[in-house]
Amino acid sequence: MRALASVLLLAGLVGCSSEPESLRDAALSAHEDFELSAPRPILNVHDLQASFRYYRDQLGFEVDWEHGEPPDFGSVSRGDAVVFLCEGCQGTPGAWMMLFARDVDALHTEFAAADAKIRMAPKDMPWGIREMHVSDLDGNVIRFGTGEDE
Repeated sequence: MRALASVLLLAGLVGCSSEPESLRDAALSAHEDFELSAPRPILNVHDLQASFRYYRDQLGFEVDWEHGEPPDFGSVSRGDAVVFLCEGCQGTPGAWMMLFARDVDALHTEFAAADAKIRMAPKDMPWGIREMHVSDLDGNVIRFGTGEDE
């Protein structure tokens, strides 16, 4: 379990060595310290600008960059988490991803105050993680989890 946690931590650190301004910059900086970067999920969204506002205002992410005229692809981040948003392109809405957090209960308080779409409040799961589920405007779901002390 510790080995897995170490791998996840190392993988998460890959994306935070610099702040890319484009997809090209993200690709160039992602492998500076490791052979492979942490994955960047690409979520299909209906309205990129509305999604940027939701991730920024309700979930506390920063908008990193956007691409296209008009923009149809972009990046948001918070801590070591980086998520690409693609308007009406790759994949289908309804994807799920897992983000590990220092304190899922504090995130829940923050998200509830910001009117985020909380699908499941923090709950102790049988696999040793306290977890909550939040969805975005397009039904993509983020599972936020904090490891429980034994």
